Amino acid sequence: MINFTSHNLVDTQNLAKILARVIQPGSLILLSGPLGSGKTAFTQAFGRQLGIDRAIKSPTYTIAKEYELNQLADRMVHIDAYRLEEGGADTVDFDLFFDQQTISLVEWPQYIMDYLPKNYIKIAFELVEQNQRQIEITLSPKADNNHQIIFQKFEDHIERID
Repeated sequence: MINFTSHNLVDTQNLAKILARVIQPGSLILLSGPLGSGKTAFTQAFGRQLGIDRAIKSPTYTIAKEYELNQLADRMVHIDAYRLEEGGADTVDFDLFFDQQTISLVEWPQYIMDYLPKNYIKIAFELVEQNQRQIEITLSPKADNNHQIIFQKFEDHIERID
């Protein structure tokens, strides 16, 4: 487990950029936390670091948004499962979003855990004060070698800035 204190938006964005530098195709990142805790800001900085120039907005109404990548992987998929709290996840073919050439980020994953692969890195945001966040990063118990390597590299880079 990695614990990181973000004192402002820039800290959160820098954390996302670090992960984007060590990420690999086929990766799944779960982002949890209350509204306004930094999940979408993290995803925006992550995507920019991967070379996405267009606006990255939370796909709350469309559930998923795909962004083509020119390097590293074929695409980044951003899923926002907030609207699926009351059900409806069974109507979405989530398998389309998880393959070995895709990097996927999921906000509100607790609403669709039954539909997600068991290999992931989870980033949990907790509001401490107006600008401060406590961020906990964990590796899934069934993480494959790819996710374990990414997690270790991520941890190594964070230790240098924390």
